[in-house]
Amino acid sequence: MDLYTLLEKYSHLITAISAALSVLAFTIVIVYSIKTRKIIRKYKRLMRGMDNKNLEALLMHHLDCVKNNTVKIQDLEHRYQNLSKELESCVQRIGIIRYNPFEQMGSDLSFSVALLDKNNNGVVLTGLFTRSSSSIYAKPIQNGTSTYPLSQEEMEAINRAINQNISSTKI
Repeated sequence: MDLYTLLEKYSHLITAISAALSVLAFTIVIVYSIKTRKIIRKYKRLMRGMDNKNLEALLMHHLDCVKNNTVKIQDLEHRYQNLSKELESCVQRIGIIRYNPFEQMGSDLSFSVALLDKNNNGVVLTGLFTRSSSSIYAKPIQNGTSTYPLSQEEMEAINRAINQNISSTKI
């Protein structure tokens, strides 16, 4: 058989198959056209962004915000480190004791107060009160001790400050 006779014999079948393939191709084109329109609509909405800005401007704005926040965070970290260093030398520990230094006279009006920083450096203040006079003494404290002689009450105030055992009276 010749090609021409073969085409002539099956022409109706070839036409039907061609028509079916054309309808199928047309249906596929319509389906993909609908999908493409949906994607284009989403793309345009995405490109519009907020306040009718496009996506690039929106991303640049967000990157600027992130950069500004990073700078602010670094500034806060720097301030925090400075404050932490400063706090080490601030009074953090206080110990106080009240007592009567003179037997048979007065009451517990005399006191010793230790004011120490994180490294147990600072001062101990002692106030001695009698009926006729009062005196206040200050002694420097380095690492929990002093180069000046300390009374028993002053040492107790320092120990209370170091141990954070603050009490107002001596038993």
